[in-house]
Amino acid sequence: MRVDMHLPVLVFTLFIAALIQDLFPVTAAFPVKPVFLTAVALYAALTRPVWIALTAMVWAGGLTDALGGLPPLCTPIFLILLYAATRLLQRVFLEAGLLQGVLITAAAAAAQWIWTQLWLHGGAALFTLENLKLLVYTIPAGMLAGFIGFIFCGLTDRLSGLVKPVEEGHGILWAETDR
Repeated sequence: MRVDMHLPVLVFTLFIAALIQDLFPVTAAFPVKPVFLTAVALYAALTRPVWIALTAMVWAGGLTDALGGLPPLCTPIFLILLYAATRLLQRVFLEAGLLQGVLITAAAAAAQWIWTQLWLHGGAALFTLENLKLLVYTIPAGMLAGFIGFIFCGLTDRLSGLVKPVEEGHGILWAETDR
């Protein structure tokens, strides 16, 4: 009997991402937290079957709301909408590579910050100078989260056996399969 490793790997990566996101300090030099849970959810959206990816979106959103003190369903709704956009972009040009992961997580971090501010405060105080400064900080924070998140998720996939290197005979040394 084959045990499907998607769910245990997902639980492990979400737990580690939540731990890192919660323990990451907010300082005056870097006033926003990187969205490691969003990075893991985006990796799942790009590499997992639909039901596993949607499960990742809901769990990552729930954990983000619980860790950040946000109202319930704030982040899960955003991540499900992000999942739909990611799947649409994946049909056009998006792949599950490291560079694409860094860029899409940076864009998602900025969009998530705007979504959260609109959810909490409405549009009244969104365009103050302090809020625009925080919005700019979300982009490098998202890039950091995407870089660490996609490397960690890829490593976890390789170690768990979800992605196996295979020898090729047409000049390609190896390729990743079983995604």
